[in-house]
Amino acid sequence: MNTYSRNPKIEILPEHIIDQIKAGEVLERPASLVKELIENSIDAGSDEINIHLIENGMDLLSIEDNGHGMTFQNLPYAFLRHATSKLKSFEDLYRLRSFGFRGEALASVAASARVTCTSQPLDLSLEGGRLIINGGVQEVLISQKQTNHGTSLFIKDLFFNTPARLKFIKSKISEKAALKKMLYAFVLSNPQINFSIKWDDKEKEIFKSVIIGEELIRIEQVFFTKSISSNEKHIWWSSEEYENYRVDIYFTPTTHSSPQYRHHYLFANNRYFQDKSFHQTILRNIDPLWRYGESGHYVVKISTPPEDLDVNVHPNKTQIKFFKPDVIYSLLVSAIRSSIKRNKKEITEFQAQPSQVHFEQNTLMNRDQNQIFDLQAFSEQRSSYDKTSIHNHSLNFQPPTQSSPDQLCLIGHISPQIILIAKDHKFFIAKVNALYAKYISIACNLFITNDESARPLLISEPFKISKGKIDQNFEQLKLFGFELDRLNAEVVALRTLPNFVPQSLAREITLTLLQYFENSKVNTFDERSFIQYIINHWGFENDMTQSMLEQFINVIGFEENEHIVKLQDKNLQAFFK
Repeated sequence: MNTYSRNPKIEILPEHIIDQIKAGEVLERPASLVKELIENSIDAGSDEINIHLIENGMDLLSIEDNGHGMTFQNLPYAFLRHATSKLKSFEDLYRLRSFGFRGEALASVAASARVTCTSQPLDLSLEGGRLIINGGVQEVLISQKQTNHGTSLFIKDLFFNTPARLKFIKSKISEKAALKKMLYAFVLSNPQINFSIKWDDKEKEIFKSVIIGEELIRIEQVFFTKSISSNEKHIWWSSEEYENYRVDIYFTPTTHSSPQYRHHYLFANNRYFQDKSFHQTILRNIDPLWRYGESGHYVVKISTPPEDLDVNVHPNKTQIKFFKPDVIYSLLVSAIRSSIKRNKKEITEFQAQPSQVHFEQNTLMNRDQNQIFDLQAFSEQRSSYDKTSIHNHSLNFQPPTQSSPDQLCLIGHISPQIILIAKDHKFFIAKVNALYAKYISIACNLFITNDESARPLLISEPFKISKGKIDQNFEQLKLFGFELDRLNAEVVALRTLPNFVPQSLAREITLTLLQYFENSKVNTFDERSFIQYIINHWGFENDMTQSMLEQFINVIGFEENEHIVKLQDKNLQAFFK
């Protein structure tokens, strides 16, 4: 029932509430704050930026630079809303040559946290100052001189004054991943700047500046860990130009199966942005090179006239509109294809190499431990999960519909784990558990890549699983949309599900992932080990239906799928091994 009066009085909101509302729009999470503050440091002409984060910036986020700084008189104005030195007229919005321009970032953080700012102007004879603001209230403003120019910001207890925002902060793993993504974006797009990044009490990551023309050194430092040998550090580069537009792309021929180890970056005039259509265009055109279902690293740098770029689309400025998007797409596709063509001889070599995995190889089963999948001995060698007689499923065929012979059609089950499929007047066989494993793996990766949200369950689903190693993987599962709470030493409750999980398979898919993490000795999800584990140890316990098959194939694809084999004599022997 509506409790408001029929003719409510319209009143102007108090300034402190306006500040908190705007803070929620501009500063969605620690990563968006880091973005705004580093942009200010770059606009200030800094060539050295030092960053320190404690508890992913929630407890402390400090940024110190050696930019031109602020005088004592200008310092308090920097924390007023819509106060900026970068815009003088409306037309300036469409020829931006700076990163920040709205004058909202510092005002937003001051309204949400405890802020201490110290600044010294470039002219050391002028007075700088020190300002302390707690939750939007100025507490200290004093003048002082320092021996070095620049600005230092120390932000403590982020969102303490807007506690409602804390509910929307994601898991520690997710927040740290977002922070790393943003920090590395600046490291990649500003090779002329020295960066140092310190997480909690760990050793600093140092990124020394490189001169123009040697940007590849900085890209290698971000793309590859120190443990990777120099002969594995392959990056292909290509560039295309048209009129005042230019596109440069750097990408690796090697791939990764785990999304948390991939680096995908798009820049326009050195400004980091996100765009799913650009991402999909890149994946489609590098498809001949990258392994199916996996991807490597890439950096795309777009140069365009400032007036052909609109960054004033969204408060966080990570969405961009281009005046001539078709030109950019054409240059991007041309650059990718020319690079692949130029390195055509090397493609077979890279595709033959195993993808990079991030756990010890001995965590995978050896060949002797794997079951031999033989059709004649299938009923004798079946895993303990399947107690149903094979005769209940064998030759359970349904004739394909005559109205749509070219469509994918499930004919029936040859055995509990092998199905017969018809498509384009041809017959194929497939391992159900392999399709099931591939579907979960790709869907989980897409969930992270697309930054999707999980759906809460009206009634939590309980699972009987003892407290132990699995509890260490709850954050990893939450990253994929499966939020679990431990109720007692023997039972956990499932609170949320990702949208890719149909309700009919919710329990089975969750249990699959739980047992994978519990039994496979891995610390992070890896597509290859997951699929191998399911094939060897897990049976898809539901009879495959036409709708399930279509859902699986829509995600994993039908063409070039190693788990679907055309009925030809030469293929059958390899299929049943």
